[in-house]
Amino acid sequence: MGRLEDTVKALLRERSMSMRQLAASTGISVSTISKMIAGKQRVNLDYLRRMAEALDVPAATLAEAAGLPLARDEAAHSRSQTTGAEIDTLLHYLGLEKMEDLRKEIERELEKYEVYAQTDEGQQLIAEKYHSKRGQIQGIGGFIRDLDEMYARFSRPDTPEDEKNILASGILYFLLATDAIPDYLVPAGYVDDAIAMQIVRERLAHRRKKATDQGDGGTP
Repeated sequence: MGRLEDTVKALLRERSMSMRQLAASTGISVSTISKMIAGKQRVNLDYLRRMAEALDVPAATLAEAAGLPLARDEAAHSRSQTTGAEIDTLLHYLGLEKMEDLRKEIERELEKYEVYAQTDEGQQLIAEKYHSKRGQIQGIGGFIRDLDEMYARFSRPDTPEDEKNILASGILYFLLATDAIPDYLVPAGYVDDAIAMQIVRERLAHRRKKATDQGDGGTP
C-alpha cells in the first residue's frame, strides 16, 4: 500500500469507521476513495480536504501522505519557497499540464470576482472577512504585502470605481475558499494567490495606460 492508503486505513481503524461511513460523510463514493488512495486515479484536493474533515485530522496530514509538498518548519513557511518540481507535482494533482493552464484558470476566477465585487454581497463580504482572514496569515512571502496594498487602495474613497472592482477581484480571490491550490499546502498553497496578485497588478497597469491614452487624445 502507498502512504496515503496506509494513513487513511489507519485513521479509519483508530476511529472505528468503515470506508462506507467515510464515503457517506464526505459525499464521495467508496470506489472513488479506494482508487484515489490506492494511486489508481489522480488525487482530488477537494476530496482530500473532505476526507480530512471526516477523519478529524488537518488536511495537510493527508496531503503529505499523498506526496504533496509541505513546509516542514516555520522557517520554510516564512521563506515561502517552492521548487519547480513541487509546482509540477501540484499541477499534476490539479490536472493541469503547465503553469500557463493554472494562470488561465485564475484569470477566469478573477473575472467572476470582478463582477461579484459590484454587488452589495461582494462588498459586504470584503468588509466583514478581510481583516479576520488576513490576521491568520503571517510571513507568507511578497504576495501578502501586495494584498495589503490592494486593500488599502480599495478602501480609499478617491479610488476610481473600475479600479476598485479590479482590486476587489484579487481580494475576493484571497477570501473565498476556491483556491486553485489549497492554502493548507504551505508554502505552495499561496502560489496561486501570488499569481492572482500579479494578474491584478497587470490589469491595473493596463487600465491606467488606457485611461492615460484616452486623456492624451485617445478615444473617450
